[in-house]
Amino acid sequence: MSNQRKQSTIFLCITISAVSLFSSDVSALGVNWGTMATHQLPPKTVVQMLKDNNVKKVKLFDADTNTMVALDGSGIEVMVAIPNDQLKDMGSYQRAKDWVRRNITRFNDGVKIKYVAVGNEPFLTAYNGSFINLTYPALFNIQNALNEAGVGDFIKATVPLNADVYNSPPENPVPSAGRFRQDIFDEMKLIVNFLAHNKAPFTVNIYPFLSLYLSSDFPFDYAFFNGQNTVNDNGIIYTNVFDANFDTLLASLRALGHGDMTVIVGEVGWPTDGDQNANIPNAERFYTGLLPKLAANRGTPLRPGYIEVYLFGFIDEDAKSIAPGNFERHWGIFKYDGQPKFPADLSGAGQKKILNGAQNVQYLQNQWCMLNPNAITFSNNTNQLGDNVNYACTFSDCTALGYGSSCGNLDEVGNASYAFNMYFQVQNQKAEACDFEGLAIITTRNISREECNFPIQIGDPKSGYSDHNHIYVSNIRLGLVSMLVLLIAL
Repeated sequence: MSNQRKQSTIFLCITISAVSLFSSDVSALGVNWGTMATHQLPPKTVVQMLKDNNVKKVKLFDADTNTMVALDGSGIEVMVAIPNDQLKDMGSYQRAKDWVRRNITRFNDGVKIKYVAVGNEPFLTAYNGSFINLTYPALFNIQNALNEAGVGDFIKATVPLNADVYNSPPENPVPSAGRFRQDIFDEMKLIVNFLAHNKAPFTVNIYPFLSLYLSSDFPFDYAFFNGQNTVNDNGIIYTNVFDANFDTLLASLRALGHGDMTVIVGEVGWPTDGDQNANIPNAERFYTGLLPKLAANRGTPLRPGYIEVYLFGFIDEDAKSIAPGNFERHWGIFKYDGQPKFPADLSGAGQKKILNGAQNVQYLQNQWCMLNPNAITFSNNTNQLGDNVNYACTFSDCTALGYGSSCGNLDEVGNASYAFNMYFQVQNQKAEACDFEGLAIITTRNISREECNFPIQIGDPKSGYSDHNHIYVSNIRLGLVSMLVLLIAL
């Protein structure tokens, strides 16, 4: 063989090896597909997005028929879910069998179902114990129903749990000291033993962002994968909180005699709005560290190698509860309309790649709702404006207006217009949804401002309609006097 052919062969082998590495590892990466949105992309569109981005696994939060039908024949591995409000029903074995028949065996020929998520973080302290006594019976019945249906060998029930189910004591805050919370210890022991008996994985949700959000003393760089902060645990050095948190779980499992149990990371990600640390640069930094780590199968100090991970989330959800924080509606690597937010290489190769967004997305008409500059005068009751803004935000998503968020620097006029427009878009641009007791008007001029986007919602453009008696404004320029009047009145 000539030297040239040898070099070509070597180069080809290296190239194939590299492609094989990232191609095989992409299959290990999953995403969470949440649907708590006022305007959802069609399920078939989302499935095509998954395929276009070579995502091989998806974790759901229910077993919606439309979603399952869209996944039929896709070859994508699926984790379906039983919401927390159905856990009590699953305490009946007959109800569990009915659920498996309706949602698993019915689709098993065409949908590649691998896991059933029994509940979603049911032991969160915020739930005040509401689901503690309901989770294990539901898990027990669902897995046994899967076994009875003849699919239990390849479809396993698991319980996605928040990382708050374990911790290290304050006097020894290192991973090796990890133990399950005392208030749920008995339930966790039952669950872990049952999972081990059925060769099912333990599923945990790990959020470095929340470590930063919940503690002002948390070292900022430790939330990422390229910082300088370290923790020394008896000679084992941890350079990021993800690894430390994962190994704290392994120590907790080891204390129950199951240190070798398979662990799935059911959720991990970084939000892009709704908090001073929730922004696109930080999210890009986080994923730039996480994705190559997963592709290289580096694992953690106590569990080197492959870890199955589901990113949270795939698409923003503007109807999620914001009880944990305004950032809850902004976890997606894609915006509400299925368009990418920032470059991300899901293969882990470290390239700055633009993800493949949703195709053929329909939007409502190019019109916005804004504060009417002529509606506010010195004699107006300013409480009227405040009440209307509060109403608009109650029934739409105003989380971008918070401190440190993308629209957090708007003036009072901008805040009111943003709130009115969000409500207007949620209501499919119906003319009466841009009235607010005469305080608002519709404009065909894009009123977005620099870093603050005033979105147009997705949907059929014909679903919104125009009232010709309503006031329309195009290209309004507020004069100095009008601006002063508005600011004083507000």
